[in-house]
Amino acid sequence: MDEQAGYFRVPGAHLYTVLHRVEDPVARILLVGPFASERHNSYIPWVRWARYLAAHGIEALRYDYRGVGESTGVFEQMTFDDWCDDVRVLTEWLKNQSPEVPFAVHGLELGGILAARAFAAGAGNALILWSAPSNANQVLKSTLMRWARLEQLLLKGGDERKSSADYIRQLEAGGRVEVEGYEWSSELWRASFNFGLPGGFTDEAAAADHCLRPVRIVELSKNAAPLVKGGAAGSDELRDLSWLYAENFGWLVRKLAGRKGIPGD
Repeated sequence: MDEQAGYFRVPGAHLYTVLHRVEDPVARILLVGPFASERHNSYIPWVRWARYLAAHGIEALRYDYRGVGESTGVFEQMTFDDWCDDVRVLTEWLKNQSPEVPFAVHGLELGGILAARAFAAGAGNALILWSAPSNANQVLKSTLMRWARLEQLLLKGGDERKSSADYIRQLEAGGRVEVEGYEWSSELWRASFNFGLPGGFTDEAAAADHCLRPVRIVELSKNAAPLVKGGAAGSDELRDLSWLYAENFGWLVRKLAGRKGIPGD
């Protein structure tokens, strides 16, 4: 497969990107992945999804958030607005490759909020959300709880062990906490409560009516782990998710049918 890895310049940083190229794509899609450490947990099935799309004629672009993974930037200095800006510039770049080719935006978990906000602002001909929370704090809190449970399993000293409530109190008091290698600021924690899905995104029909373009909202079950959290900490295993890929690819083809000669059902 033709996969081009590189760095996309944004203000003050470079985003690590991988373009899963297609010679004459019937569509393009931007994949907006999950938050921080969840990038690592979902990495293999997320890459397989991009490769599945490319193998079926849809060119896919995936990337790491600014300050996360292989992208440059200092994570603790990042804001949700910074990550929204990154989605905006990448969707503009994707559209400008060939404006006549339809393109979609797809977000997983926190990436769903970022993707939905870009879509509500006019980016893309279709939108797919996988397990998008109503606000970012749901993601941060569940990640923090999972990390605290794992630490309690690994740390034997009673004085060193902290509960998720201890971490939350530290953040709410203006402190910082390290979660799976990423330093969270109190500013990020406070902002997460008000950073959510756009108004009107209560369900698929409402979102599609609000944006006048097709929207697919999927709440992934534990059968989709490790794309989503499932089971006890550290117990997620790699599964065959071809059923999930086929369902969502089929939806894209149906909703983009008629554009640039994409066949319908």
